[in-house]
Amino acid sequence: MEKNQLVDIGQRLRQRRTELGLTREKMSELADIGTGYYGQLEVGTSQMSIDTLIKLSRSMHLPMEYILFGEGYEPGDPSAVIDLLSRCTPRELKLAEEMLKLFLMKQDSTL
Repeated sequence: MEKNQLVDIGQRLRQRRTELGLTREKMSELADIGTGYYGQLEVGTSQMSIDTLIKLSRSMHLPMEYILFGEGYEPGDPSAVIDLLSRCTPRELKLAEEMLKLFLMKQDSTL
């Protein structure tokens, strides 16, 4: 993989981590990889294995295609929410439904 591709991957990782409001330390902990290694991925000085790609995809809730190529994900795209929900257990789905109802009721009351 070329250097500029690694840098692009790192930028996408950093952008998503920032969107999630996480530090590098917390992100690496969630992905179960070393903090130093994760930092190298963000700055584009290291390549990742398939296992690491899978861990990052799952922990960041991003398609692998987006991490690698910048395709298949747009922030705010409803399919991203559907993808997240498809990974939930029945209990998590019920909680997500309740939270969404509360969120929408709050939004209605502010209009």
